[in-house]
Amino acid sequence: MALAPRLARASRQRQILLGLIEDCRRLVQQMVALRELVKGSVYELKTRCGKPSCHCASHEGPLHSATVLSWSQDGRTRLRSIGPEDRPRVRRLAGDYRRFRQARAGLVKIHGQVLLAVDRLEKALRLPPPPPKKKSTSKRRRS
Repeated sequence: MALAPRLARASRQRQILLGLIEDCRRLVQQMVALRELVKGSVYELKTRCGKPSCHCASHEGPLHSATVLSWSQDGRTRLRSIGPEDRPRVRRLAGDYRRFRQARAGLVKIHGQVLLAVDRLEKALRLPPPPPKKKSTSKRRRS
């Protein structure tokens, strides 16, 4: 293999690795900036209460609404009603959790790319083994 293309490939892999390390640093910095997280999603749940005389009993009547936090635990979906005073905070914490998980997924992806770039760098830097030494034809003297 010619020296120039091999070194050019190694240089390119170094640049790729440095870029990936910067991406990794940025994601980790985002993750460690978060102080609290709440797993789940906050949304408005609209339901019928079941009382026959309630306004929600008719098909045209408005449904009852409640803001809830929904999350998965032990394979089941859980719901918790969120009061008006807690809604902004819980929404923010759930959003922070979502951003944390997205950053984690990004780190997993970058990790695979780093390993691939490291393998390619090794291949570009690796030299073939030296050729075998030629045996001399002269006989050695024994002492």
